[in-house]
Amino acid sequence: MPTFHDWFNGRFWREWVVGRRNKPTEVKSKKIIYECHLKGAFGDLRLDEIGAGEVAAFRASLVEKQLSEKRINNILAVLSKPMRYAVDCEVIAKAPKVGLYKVERPEIDPWDFEQYARLLAAARAEGPDWYAAACLAGEAGLRSGEVKALRWREDVDLVARTITVNQQTCYGETTTPKGRTRRTIPMTSTLEHALRRLEVVREGYVVRNLDGSAKTDGQSNAVILRICRRAALPEKRWHTLRHTFGTHAALFGVNPWRLQSWMGHKRIDETMIYVHVAEHHRREIPKAIAALAASEQDPDRRIVRMRWAPMARCSRLAAASSIVSVGWR
Repeated sequence: MPTFHDWFNGRFWREWVVGRRNKPTEVKSKKIIYECHLKGAFGDLRLDEIGAGEVAAFRASLVEKQLSEKRINNILAVLSKPMRYAVDCEVIAKAPKVGLYKVERPEIDPWDFEQYARLLAAARAEGPDWYAAACLAGEAGLRSGEVKALRWREDVDLVARTITVNQQTCYGETTTPKGRTRRTIPMTSTLEHALRRLEVVREGYVVRNLDGSAKTDGQSNAVILRICRRAALPEKRWHTLRHTFGTHAALFGVNPWRLQSWMGHKRIDETMIYVHVAEHHRREIPKAIAALAASEQDPDRRIVRMRWAPMARCSRLAAASSIVSVGWR
């Protein structure tokens, strides 16, 4: 009967984590949770010595450390997987029930219309490459890793005006997108103009360093905080731009299933979070933006024009540029 340490770092790691091609973020999370929490509590115990009482005592110790319920659930989930896999492999007869907390998903916090315009103006001042990155996240809903891995020839179609997400880069490793779902998003005029402004040969990465290499996690994390400060806004991460994309699209009435496709969600309930936020925090649509939808019959293009047309935003960006120069610190 193996110990939890031998099982976790042996067969479970090779056959489950490596064999099932866990994402780099999942691999790193499992390593951190094992070293920080599971190794000391269960490492020396045999698998058949880990029962409901041991799990309950472990959960109590996490509560005493004043960890959040979400964090405790993440730790318990990493404990549960190798135990259940040991049952599947008939190493033990039964795995203890872990019992996760019922945690309400936190409400997303997107940028509003004015804040988003200020952020784009600040990104433009940062340089054409980071402005394009901000537009890819805010205009097409790409995740940070998807922005860094986007390629000209394979993923960008300036004729059809579409962006196709085929891969992402995280911790220096390129893999399939989250959920392993390939998706295509219509390109907005603002995004198209931002891409055409890039002075690069249409080969390799879209957002890249001077030597052609991909931007690193450290570079992108530092720049988005600098952009927020330049715009005199609270410091938030790239993912807030993705939340902004989804929320604004919902505000303008996009079909939830279409939005699900654009954002690459596996389940419609993930997309409905944006719809609920839009319903609970209704904002008046600027008249200049609403007017753009009057002559457009195609529902998808109507949303694209309302949400992102530069004609409707140019006055906002012009006004924001003065705020950006004052707000920078």
